Amino acid sequence: MEQQALHYQLDPVLVNLCDKEIQIHCGPEEPKNTRQGQVEECLKRKFDALSSVECRRHVALLITAVQIDIQADPMLHRACAIDLVTFCKDVPPGDGRTFRAKLCEQINRNYQNGSRYFSNGQPESFFVTTPIFYVNAEPHIGHIYTAVIADSSARFNRLIGNPVTFSTGTDEHGLKIQQAALCANNEPGQFCDHVSGLFRTALKNCEISYTDYIRTTESRHKENVHAFWETLSEKGYIYKGKYEGWYCTADEAFVAEDQTTLMKLPNGQEQRVSMESNRPVEWFSEENYLFKLSKLREELRRWLKSGPAVIRPLRHYNLVKSWLDQELIDLSVSRPNSRLSWGIPVPGDSSQTIYVWLDALLNYMTVAKHSQSEMNIWPPSVHVIGKDILKFHGIYWPAFLLAAGFEPPKSLLVHGHWLVDEQKMSKTTGNVVSPQSCINLVTATGLRYFLMHEGVPASDGNFSTKRMVRIANSDLADGIGNLVSRCCGKSLNPLQMRLGVSPSSFESCGSPGSDLLSLLERTPDIVHNEYQQWNFYKGIDQVMALVRGANGFFQTMEPWKLKKEGELDKLNATMAVTMETARVVGTLLQPIVPSYSERLLDKLGVPQEDRNWDFARLRWNTTETALGSQPAVLFPRIKSE
Repeated sequence: MEQQALHYQLDPVLVNLCDKEIQIHCGPEEPKNTRQGQVEECLKRKFDALSSVECRRHVALLITAVQIDIQADPMLHRACAIDLVTFCKDVPPGDGRTFRAKLCEQINRNYQNGSRYFSNGQPESFFVTTPIFYVNAEPHIGHIYTAVIADSSARFNRLIGNPVTFSTGTDEHGLKIQQAALCANNEPGQFCDHVSGLFRTALKNCEISYTDYIRTTESRHKENVHAFWETLSEKGYIYKGKYEGWYCTADEAFVAEDQTTLMKLPNGQEQRVSMESNRPVEWFSEENYLFKLSKLREELRRWLKSGPAVIRPLRHYNLVKSWLDQELIDLSVSRPNSRLSWGIPVPGDSSQTIYVWLDALLNYMTVAKHSQSEMNIWPPSVHVIGKDILKFHGIYWPAFLLAAGFEPPKSLLVHGHWLVDEQKMSKTTGNVVSPQSCINLVTATGLRYFLMHEGVPASDGNFSTKRMVRIANSDLADGIGNLVSRCCGKSLNPLQMRLGVSPSSFESCGSPGSDLLSLLERTPDIVHNEYQQWNFYKGIDQVMALVRGANGFFQTMEPWKLKKEGELDKLNATMAVTMETARVVGTLLQPIVPSYSERLLDKLGVPQEDRNWDFARLRWNTTETALGSQPAVLFPRIKSE
C-alpha cells in the first residue's frame, strides 16, 4: 500500500507540475517505472536543480508528505482556505494526497476551460488585425499606435505558443483617394503605390511583425469582394433603390439628419457638419444598391451578448449596445460610377462602384482565404481599431458577415486617439507627429515603449516629445540599462559569466533577497494576465516595479563592498540574483520592445530556444553561462530633453 502510494503516476499534481523536470532529471538513467516511488525520490534529490517554481513547491510538500495533516497545517489553511472548504471538506485528517488530488482535479478543470489548446492538442490560432490604413495622407503616430498594440499582442501569442496570423495594409479606394490623387496631379494607382509604400516603410521601421500586408487594389482582394457581393445578393440582402441624405466625404459615410448640425464658419457663413466628426456634409439624392441592415438588428444584439469581451473597453461595448437599442436603417453599399470611379465595380453593373467600407472591411476575409496557416483561422480573434471607426466594425461588419453566413469577429479592441500637447492632431494646425521623426530622436524602441507605456485604450493619449524622451531615459537607459550594466560590468564580473541561481542564492542575501524573490515570483503571472487583457501599460508598470526592486536590492547589497571585503559567496549570490532578474525582465518585455529585449538577452547569453514564455519566470539553474560580447549599454541616454 505504501509503495503504491509513492508511485508518481498516482500523484496527478506531480504529473502536471513536474513532467518536464521528470524528463530532464529523472530520465533514462533513472527509469520512471522500474521501482515504485523512485521518481519522487529522484526529484527530492535534484531539488536545487529544479527550474519550475511550481514543481519545486510541490516537491517541497512531498519531502514532508508523511507528516502532512491538512486539518492541522496552518500554512495550508492560510494559503488555501477557500479551496479547502470548497473541494476538500470531506477529506479525512492526514490524507494529504487525497487533498492534492482533489485540488488538482479542480485545477485541471479550470485549465481546460481557459486553455489555449483544442481537444486534439493543437494550439489555438490567433488572428489579429489592424484596420487597413487610408492612403489619403502619410502615416502618423496614431497609425503606429494601432499597429504596435496589435504587434505586441501578436508577439505575446507567439511566445505562449499560439500560431499567429497578423494582418495590416492599406485601404486604397474611395472618393477621398480620388480627390487626393487629383490634388497631387497624379493617377490614383500611382498615388496609392507611393503612399502605401510609405506605410510599409513606417511599419518596418517600427518593428511591426505582420504576416500579411494587404492592399485593396490587389487582384486577390477584388475577387473576394465580388464573390462576397454575389453571396449577399443571392441571399436577398441587396436591392436597388433610391437613397438620399447627408453625405460626409471625409468619413466616406452617409450621416442621419439628427446627427448633423450647423457650424458657423470664420467668414460668418454656416456649414452643415457631422456631429461625430465635425466634418462637412453634403446632400445627395441618387440611385444605388442598399443592404438590408434593418433585418439584422436582433442577430447583431445576440452577437454582442455572446460575451462581455466582444467589444473592449466597456464604454465602447455600451456605445454599440445603445446603437442597437435603436432601429437600424438600410445601408447604401454602392455609389454611382459618375461620382466615384476609383473603386471595385458592382458585379454585373459597371454603372455602380462598391461602397468603400464594404470593400475595405472585406480585407480581413481576403487575408484569411489566402492564409498560409494549416488551420482555419476564421473568425478573427480580434480587430484592433480606433474609436472613430467603431460603427463600421461594431455594426456594419458583423452585419455583412451574418448576412453572408459567416461568423463575426470574436472581439474588437477599441482605443482612443492621440492628442499633441492636449490638442487634436490636424494638418491645419501643423501638429501631426511623424513616426520617423520620433524614431530619429528616441529610436523605434523608444517610440514603441512610450506608446505602450502611455497608451490607455479607454482614453485618449497625450503625445509630448519631452515626456517621450524622459520616459525612454528613465526606464530604458537608467532603469533596465543600469541593472544590466551593473551586473555585466567587468569590475564586478571580471570573468564575464552569468552565474547560476538557486534558492540558496536568495537565502544568502537575507531579507533583501527574500523581498526580491517574492517580487520575482509573482510578477510574471501578473504581467501575463495584463498582456492577455490588452492592458500592456499595466504589464509594463509591473515589469518596472520589478526593475526598481532589483536595482534597490543591488544597492542594498553593495557588491563592491562585498568584493573588497572578500565575501565572494555573497557577492556571487548578489550577481546571480540580479542577472536572473534581468533575464526575466528581458523575456517579459519582448512583446513591447523586441530588439531591445533581444540585445538584453544576447548580452546575458540566453539561448534563442530559452526565450519563449515558459522562460519568463524565475528558473533555478546551477550552470554558468558566458555573457555575450555586445556592449552592456542597451539604450544610450538621449541628451536633448
